[in-house]
Amino acid sequence: MLLITVELLPLGSGCGRKTLGEMRIINVGGNAAYGNYLIEVNDLDAPRWTGQLTDYPRHAGSVWDLVARGIVVAMAGREELPPRPVHAWRQEGSED
Repeated sequence: MLLITVELLPLGSGCGRKTLGEMRIINVGGNAAYGNYLIEVNDLDAPRWTGQLTDYPRHAGSVWDLVARGIVVAMAGREELPPRPVHAWRQEGSED
């Protein structure tokens, strides 16, 4: 299992460190060349997202590619980026 933790370090200092969220990438099968992973993304202030990444080519790319695709699969339901979030005070399509 891979555990990715996102922490806030106020002013770059470990003093006052706060965990904002965690992600788990759990190996649930596959073979030596391709892996199947269960993805769990936990945000402390939001619901938990889950997804599955199947037939991922092990050792073919960076661990950050696996992490990025895992986040996208858990949050969007497919291996494709969702639209960017929009602030509540800004209407979609405005440029300010």
